[in-house]
Amino acid sequence: MPDSRATAPTHLPERLLLDIARRFLGNAQAPLTVAPLGDGLINHSWRVQSAAGAFVLQRINGQVFPAPERIMDNLTALAAAAQERPELAVRLPALARTADHLSYVRDADGAVWRLMECIEPSRTLKRLDTARQAAEAGRLLGRFHRLGASLDPAALAVTLPGFHHTPTYLATLDAAATEPQRAADSADALAFIDARRSLVDVLDAALAAGRTRLRLIHGDPKLDNMLFDAAGERALCLIDLDTVQPGLLHHDIGDCLRSCCNRAGEAGADTVHFDLGLGEALLAGYADAAKDLLTPAEIDLIAPAIRLIPLELGIRFLTDHLQGDRWFRVRRRGENLTKARRQLALVADIERQQAAVEAAVRSAFTAAG
Repeated sequence: MPDSRATAPTHLPERLLLDIARRFLGNAQAPLTVAPLGDGLINHSWRVQSAAGAFVLQRINGQVFPAPERIMDNLTALAAAAQERPELAVRLPALARTADHLSYVRDADGAVWRLMECIEPSRTLKRLDTARQAAEAGRLLGRFHRLGASLDPAALAVTLPGFHHTPTYLATLDAAATEPQRAADSADALAFIDARRSLVDVLDAALAAGRTRLRLIHGDPKLDNMLFDAAGERALCLIDLDTVQPGLLHHDIGDCLRSCCNRAGEAGADTVHFDLGLGEALLAGYADAAKDLLTPAEIDLIAPAIRLIPLELGIRFLTDHLQGDRWFRVRRRGENLTKARRQLALVADIERQQAAVEAAVRSAFTAAG
């Protein structure tokens, strides 16, 4: 999950939006309609309806992503790979192109815009209710990773520097917690994190030791970023591809499980619980789609990653609370602290089931052969 403070203006003149859309679609006389779409935290989006179909118009948040062109270059490379590997059945929202064959345009302020296919019919799910849905989510991520493995990570751009570098997030938290008065309401959360410092660099140490390697990742494969069919049974594609960049598959796997197997969500009122049944199905679906992609040493890192990602997010929520809610959007003071505690509670629940989680990982990859 990248930093979430959206800075693009929420109300832009319709004339500007239509002008940007026509730079992709051409035909200045053809009728177009444009309307706000969704409630994104990073990029503001609009639905464009034309005779050629429906599209999603987005202005990329330049304060979160310092070089938006890198995002578009990565997506172009990914789309080309998907065309070359149709057997993987990885669907991506098609990028519209200008008359000059560009995948993006700049407005008068220098902001970067893109226009993408609106995949219909489709829907997102607020939660997974069945093992079948969880297996579909796992297979979707596995196919995406298999496609990404066909690309050279050295030839791809880093779109969000420092993303998922947990030791840096912890160092930032340590600095924010130096004032006792500021940290007084967070003592329980800080103590929980302090007791798990040895987990923080588990993936970075594995990378440095050669037990894993960089590949192309989605970066944010939470449930909200998965499109399902109208019945909610078949996973169609991953969306929100801004964080597609070189990284560790474990970050994606851990984040997917964190999101899909916690029915209460990040801010829900229900008791936080890691649903092992959903986790087993998701891991089985992933392993089935990503056969032989991971080495035995990398498979051994999956269980620690499942603990690490909610810990990392808890660190980030808590840091923002201590810094005065600078990044994650809140409606009231204390909301980021609540979210941090919920992520840490998820870590604790995963730890209570640690032996079963490790067995589920082994079983999934053994069955996949």
